[in-house]
Amino acid sequence: MGLALHTTRQDGRATIAARGSIDLHSSDELRARLAELVDAGERTVVVDLTAVDFCDSSGLNVLVRAYKHARAQNATLTVTGAYGRVENVLRTTGLDRFLIAGPAEEAPADGR
Repeated sequence: MGLALHTTRQDGRATIAARGSIDLHSSDELRARLAELVDAGERTVVVDLTAVDFCDSSGLNVLVRAYKHARAQNATLTVTGAYGRVENVLRTTGLDRFLIAGPAEEAPADGR
């Protein structure tokens, strides 16, 4: 399965809902979209991983670089909706400590 990205803007926040797998073949698309949002002046960017079933090291690399780029632009980038294998890889690598949004933002709309 490839990667589909859908961006919404609401209440001063840009959310990218990702669906599918974030891997070597699809991570460039996510990287470009995240950079585009931050470079366009978005100050709060959320990556919703609720519908992502797989994320490899190239996907993690994109998230870390986007996080650093956002901070350099005085913006925030957080991840929400990570569960299963994706949540496990974030926790195992320690990236959950700075990428995963707090409890108020973390709960996806479908209650997972």
